[in-house]
Amino acid sequence: MLKLKFVGAIQGVTGSCSWLWHTESDTQFLIDCGIHQGPHHIEWLNRKGFPFNPSEIQYVLLTHAHIDHCGLIPKLVSEGFRGWVYCTQATKEVAIELLTDTAKISQLYSQDEVDGINWHVIDGGDFTWGRILTLSDDLIATYNRGSHVLGGCSVSVSWAKEPGAKLKDFASIHFSGDLGCQTDDNPYLPLMKADHSPYPNAEYIVTESTYGNRCRESKCWQTRTSNLADIILRTVSQKRGKVLIPSFAFHRMQELIADLWTIAANQDERLQSELSDRQQLRVLCHSPLSNRINRVYSEQLGKVLKNGKLQYLSNELTQRTLCTTADILELYGALHKGQSVRNRRMMFSAASSGRKRGVASPCEHNLKDADVILASSGMCDRGPSSEYLRLLRDDPKNTIILTGFQAAGSAGRELLEGAHAGAEVVDMSSHYSGHGDQQRLIDNVFELGGYPAEAKGTTIFINHGEPDSKQALQQAILDRSAAARPGDRKIEQVLIADSTWFDLTKGAYIDEAEDSEYIQAEIRRLQALLNAR
Repeated sequence: MLKLKFVGAIQGVTGSCSWLWHTESDTQFLIDCGIHQGPHHIEWLNRKGFPFNPSEIQYVLLTHAHIDHCGLIPKLVSEGFRGWVYCTQATKEVAIELLTDTAKISQLYSQDEVDGINWHVIDGGDFTWGRILTLSDDLIATYNRGSHVLGGCSVSVSWAKEPGAKLKDFASIHFSGDLGCQTDDNPYLPLMKADHSPYPNAEYIVTESTYGNRCRESKCWQTRTSNLADIILRTVSQKRGKVLIPSFAFHRMQELIADLWTIAANQDERLQSELSDRQQLRVLCHSPLSNRINRVYSEQLGKVLKNGKLQYLSNELTQRTLCTTADILELYGALHKGQSVRNRRMMFSAASSGRKRGVASPCEHNLKDADVILASSGMCDRGPSSEYLRLLRDDPKNTIILTGFQAAGSAGRELLEGAHAGAEVVDMSSHYSGHGDQQRLIDNVFELGGYPAEAKGTTIFINHGEPDSKQALQQAILDRSAAARPGDRKIEQVLIADSTWFDLTKGAYIDEAEDSEYIQAEIRRLQALLNAR
């Protein structure tokens, strides 16, 4: 029997963690183990004990490096986890940077616990997506490409319903991780190839639902980059001001760099005309964390599969930027090293956060040599962006462009709600979100990849979303299923995830009061807690 229990992201969009237990081999493992983010009563959940004994967990199958998916792995280590964390090389390297940063500010764990993680990189050697990873007898896992962030993946777990069953007869469950918004026919955001679809024979699909109740209005990269260029040139050339773009250090910063690189390539004549009184548009990237992550992009974004195809990088980007793959990788590598790079009428440079003698504020000093500032963090509550905001927000000549989600109570949310003194505020977050919207989520669930003959009736679990988003997505999937479109996956039922054990082999919830294995596990867990005292 393979049992599933959702531990995190049940009531919201953070703290992703799913607990699976293969009873025949007594193999317990997790899909992700993330931090809960939000108000104090949400973050308090990070202090609670795990509902399982960490020492009995053998694997964490990590979908990607965002902290709400990997942020509690060091805590898992501190409480006895000695198993392996499976993920891509890119995810491992970015996660180490993010976890190191979190260890400094969260007080949840120390750097020693971060260093104590046993990583197992899945994409070494002659790698192809879908490579089989054996977890135990009659239990395997496979990773497939995601487009949410660099290194991101979906994970499928397959198991034998009967001892000795052949691989083709295994049952399987697909975990979407965070689904991106890219498609093969419209790689909308600049960097990543499209997500792979769930296998046609998947009996279960666990899908996120962050944007389960909304659809993106614009899915056109030309519109996005043109709008961005309009705002920048109007501010710099006409208003004689500066542009601040607060940005998340991981992936959003790299996407913005790629978009500005694209603008430089496609709007060179316009830049030359509107910047006639100056030599170039000066773009400053100020984020120590992002600059470290740029190294990973320079080394991993252009990685090649066994079949010679790029593992991650969209072929569209080289066409949009009129550059080679090597040029793009060199850009990120140069910024990591603190070097400046020029592309036609744009000069890109990375700021140093170190204090200079006689300068009260490094940010104030940097403003003298910058027209556009990309600065972390994305919600303006800390990091360089908070200091640049203080310096720029009161002057109507300046523009602040928001490109990501702004949580309630954040400085970025206050800007959106009009609490600013003078600078123009533009919200471009709908253009940049890395999450698939409702239509993308639905399409991903129903796609069969051209193999309808292999399709089975599928149960959908909806997780990782606010309650209204989950309910809206549930109804939308049911409506699409009722339409019975030719070529669509057949959906048996659509369930909103909760914390009740589910028997994936029998397809039914488990009465925990009557489940002897569950009771024995609880006894072992309580004994471990008592021994720890």
